[in-house]
Amino acid sequence: MGEITNFFEEAWRMMTESFALKALLAVVAEVGIYVLGLKHIQVLGIFIMLVFLDLLTKWSAIGYQMLIDMGAKPENISGYAKYIAIPAAWGKGLISSKHMRRPFITKVLTYCIATAGAWCFDFMAGNYAFAVNLVWLYLASVEFLSILENMRDGGNSTIAGLLDIVHSKIDMILKK
Repeated sequence: MGEITNFFEEAWRMMTESFALKALLAVVAEVGIYVLGLKHIQVLGIFIMLVFLDLLTKWSAIGYQMLIDMGAKPENISGYAKYIAIPAAWGKGLISSKHMRRPFITKVLTYCIATAGAWCFDFMAGNYAFAVNLVWLYLASVEFLSILENMRDGGNSTIAGLLDIVHSKIDMILKK
């Protein structure tokens, strides 16, 4: 229990340190982005949220597996318990910074490079929406599927059925 308390205390300290300045800069940046109409930056923000959700669901799946390995029965593990187990999984070394920094940075860099390349393609082709939208659709779909797979691995049986439907639809499209 002490690990959980320390985890939340440290998270709270980091979030509230210079909070007023951080909040002010975030509001100024957000207003600037929307006033200037920087759609690529707006979508980057949404993509970063998808990557964060992907990491959070991955951590909950690791917490779920840790609870099972400790002897808990899957039907007795609540959705809440998986998320509460995350700090304990960090404490046991099941989740480390490599589960956060490397995939996050790699995914965001992939997004930026792919979007820049697609923008160049669209610029050369004189069509300012095709390749960029295609790249965004693909990257967002991959993140969405990863989130669903993590939820399935975290014991969500409803999502497992949805994933079966998605995979069968993808297989039908690829076999055409």
